[in-house]
Amino acid sequence: MNKKIITPVIFGIATAIILISILIPLNQKPITITEPINTKPSTKPIPIREFPTNATIPTNATIPTNATIPTNATIPTNATIPTNATTHVKPITAIDLSYGSNSILKSSLAAKGISMSNPLKFSGSSIAKYCTFFGDAEKQKSIEYCTSTELKDSNGKFFGNIHMVGSTDSPNAVLGIIQTDPFMTGLDSVKITYQTMVESLVCDCWQDKTPGNLESVSAWIDAVKSHHLEAKKTTSNSDISGLAQKHLFLEVTTNTDGYLWKFIITN
Repeated sequence: MNKKIITPVIFGIATAIILISILIPLNQKPITITEPINTKPSTKPIPIREFPTNATIPTNATIPTNATIPTNATIPTNATIPTNATTHVKPITAIDLSYGSNSILKSSLAAKGISMSNPLKFSGSSIAKYCTFFGDAEKQKSIEYCTSTELKDSNGKFFGNIHMVGSTDSPNAVLGIIQTDPFMTGLDSVKITYQTMVESLVCDCWQDKTPGNLESVSAWIDAVKSHHLEAKKTTSNSDISGLAQKHLFLEVTTNTDGYLWKFIITN
């Protein structure tokens, strides 16, 4: 065969084969890959998404109310308290008993609606007549000087006395003696008077010290009253020692007029 004819034929066949190999894949459907493309883990770090410096956090974000705090959380036992920490304790100033304290009591009680008279002063033979308060002969004999005042409520009704007894220089005991009716309708006056006596003659420190775990003088009076009524005794008493270096004695006695209250402060 002529070489000039064979060469174009071979070239045409080759061209046809190339065209077929290109066109057939274009008409095939895509292949679905069911196997992982890359089973080898990547060694590149995962990028951390950060807020841009000008980003703002929404203010209406809420904390879920059902969030719980682990109950097994523990505080390290080796935690230390700074040694330079200071605790502020209110200092207690002991008050010396003085006959001049009558004026302090008078003004303090007046501010609370109770009238206190100017003190009457007794000495010598008048002591036995107007200032007999102790059954103990030695205590009674030690009284050389005595002052006595009257107490009236806001309606001008007399309800008791405050007495100071001791040497001519200073008292060693102050007594608040108050009579209440069988219904104790005047108990508020008892509480006001005795609380004022403590604040003026002992210290203004009851709430800080809470002697006997009693939150106030009023609570102390209520406790003695309850005990007295439940026990059905003629006389009930209670005492507190060491409050600002003083001894406090509270007593209630059932009598024909109701209940006689006695409150005594001594050094």
